[in-house]
Amino acid sequence: MATAVLGLQWGDEGKGKITHLLAREAGMVVRFNGGPNAGHTVIDRGVKFGTHLVPAGVFYPNTVNVLAGGTVIDMEVLHEEVEAISEHVGRRPELLIAENAHLILPYHRLLEELEGSGAHFGTTRRGIAPTYRDKAAKVGIRAGDLRRPDVLATRIERRLDQLKRQWPASEEVGRLDAGTLAEELVTLADPFIGSIGDATGAIAEALREKRNVLFEGAQGTLLDVDHGTYPYVTSSSTTYAGLGNSIGIPEPAITQRLGVVKAYQTRVGAGPFPTELEDETGVGFRERGGEYGVTTGRPRRCGWLDLVALRYAVELNGVTDIALTKIDVLTGLDEIKICRAFEVEGEALDRYPLSGDVLEKCEPIYEAMSGWSESFDGVESLRDLPDAAAAYVAAIEEGVGVPVEIVSVGPEPEATIYRGL
Repeated sequence: MATAVLGLQWGDEGKGKITHLLAREAGMVVRFNGGPNAGHTVIDRGVKFGTHLVPAGVFYPNTVNVLAGGTVIDMEVLHEEVEAISEHVGRRPELLIAENAHLILPYHRLLEELEGSGAHFGTTRRGIAPTYRDKAAKVGIRAGDLRRPDVLATRIERRLDQLKRQWPASEEVGRLDAGTLAEELVTLADPFIGSIGDATGAIAEALREKRNVLFEGAQGTLLDVDHGTYPYVTSSSTTYAGLGNSIGIPEPAITQRLGVVKAYQTRVGAGPFPTELEDETGVGFRERGGEYGVTTGRPRRCGWLDLVALRYAVELNGVTDIALTKIDVLTGLDEIKICRAFEVEGEALDRYPLSGDVLEKCEPIYEAMSGWSESFDGVESLRDLPDAAAAYVAAIEEGVGVPVEIVSVGPEPEATIYRGL
């Protein structure tokens, strides 16, 4: 069975834990979008990891881990992560890197600094947007180029010529040397050269053979470059619609689309956030939930759960099931609010606006629900949830029309409740 794991908010929903759990049974795990701007927190055998590029299957033996064509890869980050995980698990994980995946080079990170775009939109400044821009402009460097060092050096030199004409006053750009960059990149990539190949063919074969394939999304639906809260979005397609294009298979046979949603809402960086709480409740969410970016360490903005946004994300991705995370963070509150609709300039709105400018004007319409004080310790089934927590889960299911199949009540793998139990 093939499963896609998709974030349904602005990222940081807890996809790392969910994909780590599901990857136990997977023969192939495919990361299909984004780059090291994503951060997944994983606890494996008691050790906490913050991963950025490697798919969740790297922690398990006999699993092929694919970085698909829709990703952008920083070879330095990949090298560091693979070395750390290899030491942890006692073996080198099996990787397959799509030959058409684009590479992040030092000048991509430099461009974000020079242009100031990262500061304006609150990005991670990892060179993601400039890399995707080079891809669209047909001046990018791809993983397959690493197998042809002469071609690699020529393509880097052409791009540097452009950049030096565009930034004649920049000493940093002026010091960049194509030969040096190419040599450093080939050295970093040397352990992975044999892993670069036809990812599309390998994924298609695994799906034909009905192997257990897990597709792992990065970021979240509301950060999608086409369907998110533009312009405060990432530079790749984070939704199910973008999955087929990224892997090169237009209608992949994926039977389960599992959407991951946090029991409250968070956002990191700039952009509109109608249910944001700038009070003690919001601070409490941040501290109890450890809401600090895995990639940047930045504190996340926190607020009540937004059902308008969640309905939009569920419909957009064709979600079949939901994994609800961090519901334990709400424990101890006397009252919990949930956003059912918006009010914009005196009119009710129950559809999510595509414009960030319109979203900025939205005022949430809340429903108040009873909180709970009971611990989730020893709870093994959804039937055993505290009554108020069960009512909260039911309100989410009713609000989006999709069942909650998994409830996470802590970061550890064992702190997970499954509907079927």
